[in-house]
Amino acid sequence: MKNKINQILCMAAMSATVLTSCQTDFADINRDHRQPTEEELKMDNLNVGGFATAFEMSIFPVGSSGTGYVNDYQIPYTLGGACWMGYMAPSQNKWVGRGFPTYALKPWSQYTYNVMAGNAYRNWLDMKKRTTDDPAGFAVAQIIKVAAVHKATDTFGPIPYSKAGIEGTALAEYDSQEDVYKAMLKELDEAVQTLNREAHDVFPKYDIIYEGDYVKWCKFANSLMLRLAMRVVYANEALAKEYAEKAISNPNGVIEAVGDGATLCKGAGVSLKNPLVIINGSYNDARMGAEIASYMKGYNDPRLGAYFQKGTINNVSDYYGLRTNLPSTTAYLDREKISLLKVEDETPVYIIRASEVYFLRAEGSLRGWNMGDANDAKTFYEKGISASFEENGLSAGAATTYAANATAKPANFVDPINSQYNADAPSDITIKWQDGNFEKSLERIITQKYLAIYPDGQEAWSEFRRTGYPRIFKAVSVSTDCDVNGDNRPTRIPYSNDEYTKNLDNITKAVQLLGGADNGATRLWWDKKANK
Repeated sequence: MKNKINQILCMAAMSATVLTSCQTDFADINRDHRQPTEEELKMDNLNVGGFATAFEMSIFPVGSSGTGYVNDYQIPYTLGGACWMGYMAPSQNKWVGRGFPTYALKPWSQYTYNVMAGNAYRNWLDMKKRTTDDPAGFAVAQIIKVAAVHKATDTFGPIPYSKAGIEGTALAEYDSQEDVYKAMLKELDEAVQTLNREAHDVFPKYDIIYEGDYVKWCKFANSLMLRLAMRVVYANEALAKEYAEKAISNPNGVIEAVGDGATLCKGAGVSLKNPLVIINGSYNDARMGAEIASYMKGYNDPRLGAYFQKGTINNVSDYYGLRTNLPSTTAYLDREKISLLKVEDETPVYIIRASEVYFLRAEGSLRGWNMGDANDAKTFYEKGISASFEENGLSAGAATTYAANATAKPANFVDPINSQYNADAPSDITIKWQDGNFEKSLERIITQKYLAIYPDGQEAWSEFRRTGYPRIFKAVSVSTDCDVNGDNRPTRIPYSNDEYTKNLDNITKAVQLLGGADNGATRLWWDKKANK
């Protein structure tokens, strides 16, 4: 029975269609019985739970069939952040001089916004209507909304937020990024208090993240609060400290156990596929990036084999990386021999990991904030490494040995096909914790976080803009349409031409809120660190 319900759920959720009950026998005879009526949806809470599933799938695009979700994942997340931060590089010449990999950002701007926020807002509005008498259900909806939409404000800056639920997103007014962040932090805090007060599981048969476990939802919300609090530290340190410490002290605390990390993979009888399988496979369009190759090979990182497959060039099998923004040259017709990603359908798509939370706590402790437990940056840093090794099926002993290495440094990048693309190591940072220098300690934390949260290029890109770490290579080829400095990577994505055509008054105000030109070089509100 549960599987049958979930089959109906998948049809309803993925189409995200508002269904109405039939009023006459004639209508009932002629209706499509493959689609459940509103009355049928109410049975077993499917009228709310089914839409919760669709909403969760808007945090990151995942799916069970077709390739629509794959394209939604590839453009913003693989060809965008993952390429810019050297997690991956496209293996086909069709991206040379166009699209995100070489900083031509405008053609995909509207598409990116729809993936990051448009779909989430539509689902959130539906969930808001359906949870008017369910405070705990609405609390979970608020957490899902923030988990999805914060990526949009981190990409564009000012976005529709406070008015999005009133006017929709097409002609909505924009909020400043500062106001969006203050609202998101407040909503997460309120959601945790509500879930703790209501104290019952939510949509257990339809929740593909935690199967309704409200305690885990609290941990997720607090962990997301900690991430967002740290994001604003250079713009408003008092706000950052307030909410970072609140995340630790709130009911149920933050994610600590690896098994409590928030993932999109399977749950409530629904199995979803990781989009990187197709991008890596039938699309044949992703290879190991040069930056992550430099760090992991230099550190002799045991996670390398969990992330990538060896390639074979000149009869030598090894892990080979590729610079992202290479020009189209005949010398690189062999780029397909570079290391493929190691990913399977059931590989989880992480929303937030336990390892990331420990690195956030390490940084908070470094800044003198109360991050709980021993409140020691070194301890949290080493716990972050240990959690990452566990997340990748590696032993605690291997993590301990790795964390104690005081000599290994990132390696020079050696292009296996064309030596003109060789590059000196981007950093000389070692692994073992050392006290005494704030910036060196911060670089260690962010570098190890970068290695732990792979392949979440969106989060890595945000942390790079916030802190200047990890250090990355200068661009090889830049074909920007919006003033991107290739050495610094895009600081944001500009608004789409559609907004200037259809929503001119509001987009004009949005650019004023941005405080700079609507291009790929203006820094966001939270991007305030000097001398990066």
